[in-house]
Amino acid sequence: MQTRTRKQSLAELIHDRLRHLIVTLELQPGQPLIEKELCESFGVSRTPLREAVLRLAEHGLVTVAPQHGTFVSLISPRAVRLAHFLRENLEVPVIRRLVALPVRPMDRVNAIILEQKILAARNDQPGFILLDDQFHEALFAAAGVAELWGVIHAKKGHLDRVRFIQGNLRGGVMQPLAQHEAIVEAITNARMDDAEALLREHMSGSLEFLERHLRDRPDLFVNDPDERPDLELWPAPH
Repeated sequence: MQTRTRKQSLAELIHDRLRHLIVTLELQPGQPLIEKELCESFGVSRTPLREAVLRLAEHGLVTVAPQHGTFVSLISPRAVRLAHFLRENLEVPVIRRLVALPVRPMDRVNAIILEQKILAARNDQPGFILLDDQFHEALFAAAGVAELWGVIHAKKGHLDRVRFIQGNLRGGVMQPLAQHEAIVEAITNARMDDAEALLREHMSGSLEFLERHLRDRPDLFVNDPDERPDLELWPAPH
């Protein structure tokens, strides 16, 4: 368990750790969460753990079934599509805003790229996915709209699980690292159209992979009654 900071409560730290375990499939879809075991694992009491689990339940990553138990939620195709739609319609304008700034504060972004290179050399995908979030958060902060990243982060847990599976199957972290570097290079040199195209390419592929994996591993997914298969076709504003 990492040390608490002034900015994060114990419940928030537990939430972040559990979310990471769920996103990287160390906690599998459908797996029961045993309160006593988790308290012992994290070295905490029930109160902060329950706060963390309730927050995960609000974000759809945990299912609390009275009289039955608490489980890691199955992956929701609808939630994956909604998160992709949200990212495309927020992150692309943020990148364009960043490129248009007369001064682009990219120090934090570049520092994360260096950290990612170290993890890529180790093929550490679980560690890389944490830095992936930090990379995109840093772009929002550089554009002066850091608060918007929290909106995306709260909604993209199901998408992150699909992306993690996709990364494992396509062979690691070198491709997303190269894409990050290309995005940063385009932003730094104020090539707005290139930066947007590279970002869209970076985000693409998850929905196509979702469709294939729905057929290959239906046991990982929930049957969404209100699913919109055409959701990915909604046009992003330009």
